[in-house]
Amino acid sequence: MPFIPRKRTSLEFLDLPPEVCTLEELEGSLSDIRIVNRYLGDTRALLKHLSAKVQGQRHLSVLDVATGSADLPVAIVEWARKKGIDIQVTGVDLNSRTIDIARRHATGYPEIKLLVADALQLPFRDQSFDLVLCSKTLHHMKEPEVVAALQEMLRVARRGFIVMDLRRSWIAYVLIYLLTRIFTRNRMTRYDGPLSVLKAFTADELRKSALQAGATSITIRREPFWLLVVSGEIA
Repeated sequence: MPFIPRKRTSLEFLDLPPEVCTLEELEGSLSDIRIVNRYLGDTRALLKHLSAKVQGQRHLSVLDVATGSADLPVAIVEWARKKGIDIQVTGVDLNSRTIDIARRHATGYPEIKLLVADALQLPFRDQSFDLVLCSKTLHHMKEPEVVAALQEMLRVARRGFIVMDLRRSWIAYVLIYLLTRIFTRNRMTRYDGPLSVLKAFTADELRKSALQAGATSITIRREPFWLLVVSGEIA
C-alpha cells in the first residue's frame, strides 16, 4: 500500500443536489462539522494565522467562502471583539438551506452578513475584502475548479488570503473513519468525513494549485490533525 493514498474524486453527500438529504440530516452534518472545527483545531489554526496577518490593524473586512453554518465567522467576530477590532465578515455558501441554518447560528452577531453565492463566481468587485478565507472546501472540487476558485479569492482579496484543507493520509483516513463511527450516527458525516481525507491534498498539490491561480509569496504550514494552511499576501 502506498504511503499516501491515491486521490479520490467521488462525490460526497454535500456535493449532491439538496433534495438527496433531508434538512435534519444537513443540520446534523453541519453540527458535526462545528464540533470538528472546535475540537480538532480548525478554529485554532484559523485564528492563529489570522492574528499573524492583522497585527496592529483596527478595521478589517473578511470574506469566508463556503461558510457552512458560519461557526468560523462567529469565532472570528468573537476574537475581533476581544481585540477591539472593528470587523465585518461576509460568509457565502452555494446551498441556500445551509445559509438559512447559518443565519440562525449567527443570530446576535450583526458583524456577519450571509449570502448565497458560488465560489467560482463570487458576486463582488475586485479587492472588496481585506482578507479572504476558505476552510475545507477545495477538496470538493475538481482540479480546474480548485484553481478557478483560488483565482476568484485572489481577485476579491485586497491584502491576503488563508485557505485551509485536509492533508491526504492513510492514518488520517483511519482515524476519521473510527471517529465518525463513535461520535455520530449521521449518514452524511459517516460517509463524507473519511472520503474527504481521500479527496484532500498533499502540500505540493495545494502549492501547485495556488501558484497556477496566480498567488505569490505563499506559505504552507502543517497544523495538527492533518490540516494544511496556505496563506499569502496580495502584491
